[in-house]
Amino acid sequence: LSLEDLRCAARSMLKHSRVPHVLGAEETAAALARRWGADEEDARRAALLHDCTKWLDREQQLALCRQYKIEPDELERRETNLLHALTGAAVAREVFGVSPEMEGAIRWHTTGKADMTLLEKILYLADYIEPTRSFCDLTELRRLAFEDLDRAMLLGLTMAVEDLGKKNGVTVHPNSVFARDYLKGKLT
Repeated sequence: LSLEDLRCAARSMLKHSRVPHVLGAEETAAALARRWGADEEDARRAALLHDCTKWLDREQQLALCRQYKIEPDELERRETNLLHALTGAAVAREVFGVSPEMEGAIRWHTTGKADMTLLEKILYLADYIEPTRSFCDLTELRRLAFEDLDRAMLLGLTMAVEDLGKKNGVTVHPNSVFARDYLKGKLT
């Protein structure tokens, strides 16, 4: 699909309220790709598809897991917000034919992981800092994302782990902790 056709397809798979976030993530991913020398079109495509299954409920997400032979861990099974990264990556691959690199970026945009690729970092940060996000003060993270990508990832992961740790009944996924700790070790 052309980028414009993909944008239309992606919009059709989103709740109306989610469209500004996805379009903001697309533009932010493109800007980060230009800054860090990644493929801008790949960044745009991954951003457009990163939430393509977010609107599905838990049972629908689990059905997609069965369909695509995805084996979520126990925490992912419980948390629909984590499942959509797994199912979205599979739909992006199977329905839209994205590359393995774009699939990986979609797969890890929610938790992160240790030793992320450039595109994985770009999508993780674009999802976090795009202009419609206002759940906390993102000023420093937005600045850092264009100055030092690894330090921005470390800050973003640290903020995410701390924020989730403060919420009752929400467990931080170990991949987020591993990603944060990996970057701490790399940067110190």
